[in-house]
Formats: sequence, C-alpha cells, structure tokens
Amino acid sequence: MTIRLAEKKDLDKIMQIIADARESIGRLGIDQWQYGYPTRDSVKDDVSLGRTYVILDGEDICATFALILSGEPTYKKIYCGAWIGDGEYVTIHKVAIDSSHRGRGVSSEMVRYIVDLAADNGYASVRVDTHQGNLPMRRMLEKNGFEYCGTIHLLDGQSRVAYERLV
Repeated sequence: MTIRLAEKKDLDKIMQIIADARESIGRLGIDQWQYGYPTRDSVKDDVSLGRTYVILDGEDICATFALILSGEPTYKKIYCGAWIGDGEYVTIHKVAIDSSHRGRGVSSEMVRYIVDLAADNGYASVRVDTHQGNLPMRRMLEKNGFEYCGTIHLLDGQSRVAYERLV
C-alpha cells in the first residue's frame, strides 16, 4: 500500500469511497454523514489545500482521509475528560475505506503514516473525533493506540467522542 496527497483527478473515486462509507455508517443506524457531509465541494477544497490523502492498493485507490495541521477549533474545549497531550497536534478527518478493502490493514497503515508524518514534523500528538455510535471507527482507533479523551461539540452543536494518540 502507498499513501499520497490526493489530486483533482482522484475526486470522483474519493467521492465513491465516501458514498460507500456513508452507506455503511447508515446501516449502523447512526446519522453521521447521512445529510450530505462531506460534500463534493468540501472534499474538493481539501484536495486543493493539500489536506486530502489517498491510500492505494497497487493502482487502486482504496481509502481516503484528510489531515488538518493547523489545529481544530472545535477541540479547544473538551467535556467529560481531557486531552492527554498539550502540544501541537494533527487532526484526522473524513476517514473512508472502500468496503472491499476493510479488514485488510488499511486503517493501521493510515495511522502509521499519520503518526510518522506528525513525528517528522514536530507535532506532539494526533487527534480525531467520531460519532459515539460509530463502533467500527472507535475500535479501529483503540486498536491503533488512540485513547478516549472525552466529548467535543461540532460547530452545529452535535457531540462527538474524541480520541488522541501521542507520537
């Protein structure tokens, strides 16, 4: 597997993978990603800003994620817990793995890449949030060394469970 920054030409495949993930999340009975987010425009913006990555299995894009290197405004306040790190951090967003590649170590490869990138660039930790009911994502995070830290609130007021891993 290889990981690289996404390019404009990858946008259709990225959106297919996100649609597949949206369907999987919906089958869990939770509302995360069920109302259009992430939108094509938001992903396109992330690609143009150099924040979207793709994971390739051979020549086939099998997963995508976004990295924010400038902090996350909704992480300034955490409820019912605390962040474990106090330095600068990388934030993971928009993780989606094509259903045909789940269970093949793609997420572990993604986490290794992100942790290495964070360490190489002087960040203290990696943070991420997800819907409380997104148990597959939560299990993946815990399996890959993330610790549950508490709850954050999105700009629209929805709550999400927050995780962090020191690098």
